[in-house]
Amino acid sequence: MPGPETVVYGGNTPCVEVRIGKRLIILDAGTGITNLGSKLMQEPGPICGDIFITHAHWDHIQGFPFFQPAFREGNSFSLYGEGKGNISFAALIKRTMRHPHFPVPLENLGAALYFTEIEPGDTLELGDGITVQTAANNHPDGGISYRIQYGNKSCCYVTDYEHGSEKAQELLKLCNGTDLLIYDAFFTAAEYPRYQGWGHSTWEEGLALLEAAGAGRLILFHHKPERRDEEMAALEASVISQYPMARAAREGMVISL
Repeated sequence: MPGPETVVYGGNTPCVEVRIGKRLIILDAGTGITNLGSKLMQEPGPICGDIFITHAHWDHIQGFPFFQPAFREGNSFSLYGEGKGNISFAALIKRTMRHPHFPVPLENLGAALYFTEIEPGDTLELGDGITVQTAANNHPDGGISYRIQYGNKSCCYVTDYEHGSEKAQELLKLCNGTDLLIYDAFFTAAEYPRYQGWGHSTWEEGLALLEAAGAGRLILFHHKPERRDEEMAALEASVISQYPMARAAREGMVISL
């Protein structure tokens, strides 16, 4: 939640920007995508990118109707995500932008939008030497974790994932040797027993996955909304004392690989 007590570690819901040369990749379309859109609108030329959605829970898609580049003709975006039951991925996104929830239907946006339905376990070749691998999340209504690979550099985006299920082995394979692990650290180990089944993990489990996968850096992500900056700073310091390469995600954080 935004406010004076969350200005450091952030009050937006999930959105991560990845740049590989001229290629733009966006992970999730939470409220953070509104600020990203404003920044992109200041760049010259048409804006093209790939948007990967982990799942269609509100906090991961609620920013898309306010993503300014989607309203401009000449821009184009490819969106990837999972359908649910008999509802396609495209339909899941479209229904967020129709009466009575939003005044502009998705079909009326200026940018060209291309939808690709994917399933956990799929591997996608985006061109320019970029590969995206996927794995299933243990989360209510499901979800997808992503690994973006370019040359010998990689980043894994693992959010809205609860440890301790049969999906753990596939996730471990996905994260094997990755340079950067962005991991769901919603709870602490002490908090977790009260919320088992909510579909979120802990920073302690993030460290365990990092070590098991032989990964590099760890970024704690998807902070508990009630955890204010002061509490986050104390938690981050505790994690760093055990693993100096770990950090808690902050609003506007930039990491180069």
